[in-house]
This record gives sequence, C-alpha cells and structure tokens, in this order.
Amino acid sequence: MSKARIRTYRQVWQQEHVIYQIERVRLPFPVSLRQAGVFAMTAIAMVIISRVPGIGRLSPVIRFLLVPGAITWFLTRQRLDGKPPLRWLVSWMAYVFSPKRLSRFQPLKRRAGRRQPKG
Repeated sequence: MSKARIRTYRQVWQQEHVIYQIERVRLPFPVSLRQAGVFAMTAIAMVIISRVPGIGRLSPVIRFLLVPGAITWFLTRQRLDGKPPLRWLVSWMAYVFSPKRLSRFQPLKRRAGRRQPKG
C-alpha cells in the first residue's frame, strides 16, 4: 500500500509576522514580533535591575542595546536539546522539583521510622 500524502495549510496560517520598518525608518534587518517582544521585556528588566550598583555604572548603550540584544539572540535563535531555551529551562525545573521515586506514577511516601535505601 502506498503512503498517502496529506496536505495541510498549517504553514500558510502560521506565518511569522516580521517588521521591516518603523514609521519611515528602515530596519537594518527584519525583526519578528517574537524577537521584538523579547527585546522589549529584556530592556524593561534592565531598567528595573539598573539600580544594582555594578549594572548601574555600565553605559546606556551596553545596558539597553547590547545586553538585551544578546539575550534576545540567545532566546530566539539557540536550541538546547532541540528545544528553545525557555522551554528547556521549564522542563529542567520540572525535572529538578519532581519526585525521583515513583510507584504507579505516584510519589513514594516515606514511612515513619524506616529509612529508604539509597540508590
């Protein structure tokens, strides 16, 4: 039996929106809405943490352009274990805080007065 090919419109409807210019100022490279959002959130975070003594002494170009730009590049372009960094961090935190000993997908409870073997 031959494999049937199913065509979908997923790629048509899930196009990434890209900004090429702001008002009449043409950007040097296209920026997606996701990248713009991450950059804005990082810049806001830099404004909040700029009161920290060491960070407050950095020049505004470094604080508000280079650091948010580097963080935006890392969060939108890099992959860790095949996942975006934020999704990787969430799954790693879920692993760290999840119980390591399970029985029927339920955490094992410690009995009073008995030690569980290590391992």
